Amino acid sequence: MNKLLFLFVYLICHFLYGQVSNFKEKFDLPETVNETSGLLFFDGKIITHNDSGGQASLYELDSLTGNLTRTVAINNATNIDWEDITEDENHIYIADIGNNNGNRTDLAIYKILKSEFKNNTAVNSEIITFSYEDQTNFSSQPNASNFDAEAIVAYKNHLLIFTKNWQDFKTNVYKIPIEQGNHTAIKVSSANIEGLITGGVFANNRFFLTGYSSTLIPFLIFIAPNSTLDDAIFSSGFDKISLEDNLGQGSQVEAITNIQETGKYYISREKITTTIAGTSYNFNQKLYEFKDNTQSTLTLNDDFLKFVKITNPIKNNLQITTKKDIESIVIYNSLSEVVASNFGVTKINTSKLTKGIYYAKIVFKDALTMFKKIIKL
Repeated sequence: MNKLLFLFVYLICHFLYGQVSNFKEKFDLPETVNETSGLLFFDGKIITHNDSGGQASLYELDSLTGNLTRTVAINNATNIDWEDITEDENHIYIADIGNNNGNRTDLAIYKILKSEFKNNTAVNSEIITFSYEDQTNFSSQPNASNFDAEAIVAYKNHLLIFTKNWQDFKTNVYKIPIEQGNHTAIKVSSANIEGLITGGVFANNRFFLTGYSSTLIPFLIFIAPNSTLDDAIFSSGFDKISLEDNLGQGSQVEAITNIQETGKYYISREKITTTIAGTSYNFNQKLYEFKDNTQSTLTLNDDFLKFVKITNPIKNNLQITTKKDIESIVIYNSLSEVVASNFGVTKINTSKLTKGIYYAKIVFKDALTMFKKIIKL
């Protein structure tokens, strides 16, 4: 890559914020998950679950065909109103946080080990319970409370909950620890998104949220890289992207997940029959795919090594030498599983990794993202 081309790519990754492309239908989801409410891409498979009243189970789907390949029951869980799913390096978190009436006092998140999920058809979970710090009214208010929620994101060693505000159509962001126990959810951010948030993901140093308006017009919320350095997620604003032309009015989008190494995302829509202003809408459950244009994925060649140097092969540490500020380092194995990660540093411990081939993703604070194949000795 010559210097002019490098400069072009560098500038492009700065000015394409908020844009998505290649939006397309991927496949119909099985009838078993017609109320799909959360999505996760893990171990090369798509993981989803149903919402209120469904089985306390996760459903694993083939990512090429959409066929159901495995069902994993959560033994010590109940599906009161499962609404989202997220992950960190070692765990999967299932959010039983749906609260349409605003009167629940049993909000819970089920935390399961990825290693157990991969190897079993039934697992036990740790249970995280919480209550909102500012909720004082627990009377039943069907679709009229600001304490419903359908989106959860693992973020910097804690969990963020994005509310689905029926009163003011804003979303509030609450923070809770990832440890088992009973916690108070602390409000850390808020935004007037003029809609109802239904799913969320943090990937490639940016947030995407799904939602729909009061008239069921679906949309995406995009929070650009480096918009925040702390928990005030909406401190620098957001972009709202209508999906009406892609999905149609009446589509009840429910969840979003990313495919780590590609810059691609999946969103799901549940099966729905409804009437809006005298018009009937009937939609089947589907999975859709889109590309995040804001992510620049570069591999290291001789020219780029002038700017960034990475130790390779590695033994006990992956060391990065660069004058650029680093937001995060994530290492994936050959199955696209996160095996190590760190924030704001130029070195990451790799001593516990077994010998083999891995992929390092380095996200810089100027939004440039890089992938490098590395060998562990």
